[in-house]
Amino acid sequence: MGKQEEITPNDFTGVYRDIAEVIGVEPTIALHSNFQGQQITLPKKLFTHDYILKKVKKGDGATKVKKVAAQYGYTERRLRQIMKEHKNV
Repeated sequence: MGKQEEITPNDFTGVYRDIAEVIGVEPTIALHSNFQGQQITLPKKLFTHDYILKKVKKGDGATKVKKVAAQYGYTERRLRQIMKEHKNV
């Protein structure tokens, strides 16, 4: 492949162009090298339940569940369900 300084996001096809615009040319090439030919689905939720629960425990006062839920894309109800599920584990 040519020098990476000469490659721009517009040099990539399809979704690779979009990826290069977000993360850059070098990481896009690395992503391609490691996962080419595979279909990747990115789940909506990035963090594990354990991580989210740690954030709730570190929070302050009654608003901690509300704040953590909003910050990580959960509803308060779902976050409370997760908390209840993990109490029983």
